[in-house]
Amino acid sequence: MAYRRASPFLLLATAHLCLMSPHNTAAVSFSYNFSKASDQEKLWYANGNSSAAGDGISITKVNKWSTGRVAYKEAVRLWDDRTGERASFHTSFSFAIGRSGSGDNTGADGMAFFVGPFTPSLPQDSDGAFLGLFAKNKLAQGTVGVEFDTFWNAAPADWEPNDITTDHVGIEVGNIWNIINYTKDLANGSLSGPMEANIAYDAGSKLMVVTLRLANGSSVSVQATLDLKAVAGLGPDAAVGFSAATGNLFESHQLLSWSFSSTDPSSSSTKIQLWVILVLSAASALLAGLVVAMTCFIMMRRKRPPPPMEIELPVARKFSYHELTLATDSFSQDRKLGAGTFGAVYRGDLRDRRRVDAPVAVKKLTLLLEQTRRNYVTEIMILGQLKHRNLVKLVGWCDGGGDDKLLLVYELVTNGSLDDHLHGSSERLLTWPERYKIVLGIGSAIEYLHTGDKDAILHRDIKPSNVMLDDAFEAKLGDFGLVRQVQPGQGSLRGTAMVGSWEYMDPKCITTDSATTASDMYSFGVLLLEIATGKRPRVPRGR
Repeated sequence: MAYRRASPFLLLATAHLCLMSPHNTAAVSFSYNFSKASDQEKLWYANGNSSAAGDGISITKVNKWSTGRVAYKEAVRLWDDRTGERASFHTSFSFAIGRSGSGDNTGADGMAFFVGPFTPSLPQDSDGAFLGLFAKNKLAQGTVGVEFDTFWNAAPADWEPNDITTDHVGIEVGNIWNIINYTKDLANGSLSGPMEANIAYDAGSKLMVVTLRLANGSSVSVQATLDLKAVAGLGPDAAVGFSAATGNLFESHQLLSWSFSSTDPSSSSTKIQLWVILVLSAASALLAGLVVAMTCFIMMRRKRPPPPMEIELPVARKFSYHELTLATDSFSQDRKLGAGTFGAVYRGDLRDRRRVDAPVAVKKLTLLLEQTRRNYVTEIMILGQLKHRNLVKLVGWCDGGGDDKLLLVYELVTNGSLDDHLHGSSERLLTWPERYKIVLGIGSAIEYLHTGDKDAILHRDIKPSNVMLDDAFEAKLGDFGLVRQVQPGQGSLRGTAMVGSWEYMDPKCITTDSATTASDMYSFGVLLLEIATGKRPRVPRGR
């Protein structure tokens, strides 16, 4: 049999890769977006309480005394037994905690990032205050945890810091009694909504630094010096992941995205002969030259890549960041209309071709988590194709050429929100004819969403603050960041993350882990009672 002769280039490339690449490298690097089913499948799940849920990972069930854990399936090398060299690592993740809705913002009990023994397992009796991190004993359990604690347990619980009584971020080693540092300036209720955390561990200084960006855009940090190699029960190959628990109250714990990278502690022990290095250096130079030349040739022939976001819509247009900066006087505080979890809204004046100023509302997103970006695209794609007198009109959008400049432009509805008129600063009560007109308008908007297209569109966050009123008290339903379209042939959104406001949420969204048009109608019914009575709905404590 005759064999084709391998080209010198192929032999050189193969030799270079084989000799220069470390064998069975211990470095780890991954990045997961848990809105993708393929990424959801890459985690280890401890029990039936943890599961994939549409836009993310639900670590616990939304009920009392639920405990769960998820983890990366492979071991992470923390140090090399032969050389004693330690690994550094960095991880960032976005997550959301949904409170039970009680008036005092009571949570129960929180979630945590952990580094622990491999293979991962869920400790027994680790519910409530133990956050799925540690069993209820003072033994060294080989785990380091970064806790996001939403419930302070009063005495005689000796595992809580005695100089705070609020939400806190802490670093614990070995068991829950050994909290080596924690925040002291967070108010109760701070650890709720969508958040983003970064944890960096430097092997040289043995310093762990935790930074958390809260839902309101502010940041807190905590740090501690610890030697992972000295943690009793923790081996060189460790598990990394997340745990959470509820107690006598409940809350939701959603993991939305996660990236992780670590160094290879064994790389410094690799010895290569000098002559091999010299030969490979020359080969590398030749190979690099060929690759660069080929890359340049290909790049010269390629067309320029498209802009970051190309969206074709019949009823909205794309603005430049410069246009919107001029329209809002550089986002002046004097033009600020309000602020929410994901950003602020400013009054803008856009000039048309006749040089006539057209008033608009410009929403500037500031909390740029992965979930925020997905909601931004969803709002453009869905609201930009809808047209109804009782929906807030999307005039356009701007991505500014980068994720730090995401803006949405709406028609300006000048009479405030329904929430302002029911509970806010309005000097007059709504008349019954006005309330009746508002109810008809909201109902008409919901009917259009559910039946105006071949596939139903679910709003999922119907409440007074999302209903705007014009000068004639015509209702306009807005804030479409949580809107989703039901897929053809399906009657509901299954496995969807629990989103929206607790007081207006259909309980079946929690028990069945799905949303339907009936879920929107439930929220509409709660809103009808609020319009009729003037009283806000409340979720009973502990429910």
